[in-house]
Amino acid sequence: MQTVYRHMEAADIPVMIELGAEMHGESAFSRLDYDKEKCFDLGIRYLSNPEKYFSYCAYEGDELVGMFMGYLSPYYFGNDLLANDILWYVKKERRGSMMGLRLLKAFRVWAKERGASEVCIGVSTAVDVDRTHELLSRMGFKHVGGTFKEALT
Repeated sequence: MQTVYRHMEAADIPVMIELGAEMHGESAFSRLDYDKEKCFDLGIRYLSNPEKYFSYCAYEGDELVGMFMGYLSPYYFGNDLLANDILWYVKKERRGSMMGLRLLKAFRVWAKERGASEVCIGVSTAVDVDRTHELLSRMGFKHVGGTFKEALT
């Protein structure tokens, strides 16, 4: 079945929220609250300003099988723009395909078209960390720093 890649539309938000719940459940965030209303509001915010917010879907037939969301913001110390992801997820059974790569490439193109100086991808979910690092390295991304966490509750 052919995969269709496209920008998020309003009708995609509820489906993305359900796929987001799947992502949340397998991630390092699974012990934390998942608020579907807050996610819905986020989807509306992303639709309202496509120059600042990026949201992209991958469908196989009627099934959402991958998604990517990110945004542009200036660095806190200057005016150059940074493109950050907030989520990058492919359903478990579709991983290892070109889907994740195509979603990321679409984000890079979007960021470059808007004048971003850098793209920053976080791997904070702890889902397939080694494979994600390998993919990002092959694409020319440099591993810089890390994320350290301490649960307080």
